[in-house]
Amino acid sequence: MEFKFSVNELFKNPIVEINHNLIPPGFSGDRRALWDSVNKVSEVINAMGEASAKAQGLSKPITTADRLRNSEHRLYILLDQQANNGKGAVTGMLKTGAKGLYVFDRDGQHYQVSPPCVLDFYVHDSRQRTGLGKQLFEHMLQKEGIEPVKMAIDRPSEKLLGFLNKHYGLHSPVKQMNNYVVYDGFFSKASDSNQHQEVERDQSPAGTRALKKDSANGLQTSSSPYGRYGAPRPPCSMGQIIHNQTSTINKQQEPSGAQIASQ
Repeated sequence: MEFKFSVNELFKNPIVEINHNLIPPGFSGDRRALWDSVNKVSEVINAMGEASAKAQGLSKPITTADRLRNSEHRLYILLDQQANNGKGAVTGMLKTGAKGLYVFDRDGQHYQVSPPCVLDFYVHDSRQRTGLGKQLFEHMLQKEGIEPVKMAIDRPSEKLLGFLNKHYGLHSPVKQMNNYVVYDGFFSKASDSNQHQEVERDQSPAGTRALKKDSANGLQTSSSPYGRYGAPRPPCSMGQIIHNQTSTINKQQEPSGAQIASQ
């Protein structure tokens, strides 16, 4: 996507990260120059957000300068510095940020999580299938120090699901009621859970309780290994419904306590 102004003068590197202040990395200048740069960054963000929404068939963009300004999200912008007669062009964007979510695994166990999420991902139509999306995604993974399987994906398109399958071997997504998608590797294994949890005894009638401790992707699970709370629990009917399981649902259901948080 080309602009009237020089993108190369605004952004000095092939991939830049923009946060809530909308100031391009490496900026130097007076207040007037700062105001001009922020306005240009806003124009780039709004134009790419509109293009992304159109490509996804959304009624309105989920990425705008105003929304980024009022959040802790990060926006990675990919450039072609040779395009537009040397003025440069914007070819892609990727927005990430932490979200507080409740998610279910395939067994119906629910988790309270605050993972890094992929919130918007777009490569210009004229530059798709050229490796630019992989380049941008890899840059984000390196900057944030995260594995793709540990991220939650907000409203992924079929193209994005195919992208994750092709480049990172992620298949059979666990779709959530809040429109997010996670993968099996997102959830800690039983052996890992023991390393990420702290057990604290209290004086309540329930005896011992397990306190939650965050794992690398913000995963929190609660465990009660003693007393009547240590007994096996029936399958969660909510989880069966979410994942279209056809096994018989017990008539006496236990409240899951899940609250769905959406963007």
